[in-house]
Amino acid sequence: MSSRIPLAVIGQGKFSKIFIGIGEKLSKYFLNLKYDLRKSSLDVEDKDYIAVAVANFISYFIFFLALFFGLMFIAQHKPLAESLLRAAAFSALISILMFVVIIKYPKIIAGKKAELIDKHLTFALKDMALQISSGVSLYNSMVNISNSTYGEVSMEFARTVKKISSGTPVEKALQTLAVESSSEFMRRTVWQLINTIKVGASLKGSLRAIITELTMNEKEKIKSYSRELNMWVLAYMLFAVAVPTIGTTVMMILAGFAGYNMTKEMFVLFLLINFAIQYILIGFVKYRRPVVNF
Repeated sequence: MSSRIPLAVIGQGKFSKIFIGIGEKLSKYFLNLKYDLRKSSLDVEDKDYIAVAVANFISYFIFFLALFFGLMFIAQHKPLAESLLRAAAFSALISILMFVVIIKYPKIIAGKKAELIDKHLTFALKDMALQISSGVSLYNSMVNISNSTYGEVSMEFARTVKKISSGTPVEKALQTLAVESSSEFMRRTVWQLINTIKVGASLKGSLRAIITELTMNEKEKIKSYSRELNMWVLAYMLFAVAVPTIGTTVMMILAGFAGYNMTKEMFVLFLLINFAIQYILIGFVKYRRPVVNF
């Protein structure tokens, strides 16, 4: 499991099993972790996952404690007590950060998975509606969707088809899909299909209503992003054009009034900070881009 978790140097093994008792106690405080693990398709119980996080916390703490203590006590010749105290504080801070990242990882994966599902869901449902209109049963249409190239949607239906083939009733298999899916629209779609099956209504009409709602939602996401994009473009132009030119001039004038000289190092540092802010803005705009597929 460690190969699938960023920053986790220790996976499930003998060392992590030592902390299963701690993981079971801490699981009471991380109630959503169990559901995040299901939605992210990580086949591990919450107490075992927390035990892995605790094992990594201790490993990171010991590593950074030795590293910082060596740098302070041996390299900088600081007093023993001061070196140990500072090294322990820095190591605890870094280790807690690593622990939080590992604990939050299933939620991040579930969110990314939901985006990939939403990207292909509309086309998959259009395909399903077309098949049902042609007389194909719901089960066979799900089999066809699972064998198609709809990414995570095909994988979700493949797991559902496998459960139905092994003897699970269709409604129960769909309920499991609705509960464990990380996509809100997939859950709403499946629950609507379940209700349609129960009342014996037309699946074709129900699918058309779902497709219309999904299409409207995707269009609204694009409109919202385009409105938001104007602000971020303005911020980027500010740091790409205005700040490097006007900011440098203002800094030189203020430095002259204060009696300081604008050194080459200060100028390079100022430009590097601007480039860093531009890079962060570009990454944020890319992250905010809605995952839609028309």
